Amino acid sequence: AFGGSMRILCSGAAPLSNATAEFYAARGLHLVQGYGLSEASPVISMSNSTAYRRGSVGRVIPGIEIRIADDGEILTRGPHVMLGYWKDPTATSAVLRDSWLHTGDTGHIDSDGYLFITGRKKEIIVTAGGTNIAPSGIESLLTDDPLIAQAVVFGEGQKYLVALIVPQVELLQQVLRNVPPPSDILPETIAALSHDLQAREAVLKHPAVIEVFRQRIESRLASRSQHEQIVRFSLLSAPFSVESGELTTSLKLRRSVIEANHRQRILDLYR
Repeated sequence: AFGGSMRILCSGAAPLSNATAEFYAARGLHLVQGYGLSEASPVISMSNSTAYRRGSVGRVIPGIEIRIADDGEILTRGPHVMLGYWKDPTATSAVLRDSWLHTGDTGHIDSDGYLFITGRKKEIIVTAGGTNIAPSGIESLLTDDPLIAQAVVFGEGQKYLVALIVPQVELLQQVLRNVPPPSDILPETIAALSHDLQAREAVLKHPAVIEVFRQRIESRLASRSQHEQIVRFSLLSAPFSVESGELTTSLKLRRSVIEANHRQRILDLYR
């Protein structure tokens, strides 16, 4: 499929799921990550064919400094950092302090100098108990499961986390056919999932289907702390999209829009 001459592929703009990286690795291709932002010209770190680590965005490129602030934010300085925002000194002073650019991303650096991104500082969830949780890490683990196409985690000011889950419909059809389906989900209903929205909505409310996803979610998050577990979730029949305003053009989640569009569904998960 790649012509036999492709050696390495680079991923950027959004976190690379382990499942995607493993898919390419199994076919003999390195799919590696880099990291940067427009304010940093725009590269800060990069992996290559000999220096990469699964889940990392690589090592800092020469001539650049980074450090992790006390609150986990990634700071960087060097010749790559912008002079400031055009005619906007207020915005400039908010991100450039003592020559350090405050990226707004959170992360950590391992003992070998590899940088790992854990989330966006402004997206950190603070629960009712005061625990700080980065939702993107949980969402990445969830979407590593082939049955989960999209996932968004909420829990700001609440006692536990909830999630909106968009299933991978084609795989769900296979699961319901091959893992003996519940007797009251008819074969013709399963076949209609790909094109009949009403049939899909009905099936996604079925207790047996909910149980399938509950087990998948628990399995994916088995290594996470008690505070990072998804206590309740809701299965959505339609995916998040650019057209609905729920994704950016680079396919990043617009959490505020998703929360507004599904406010009642989220509230119901806390009842």
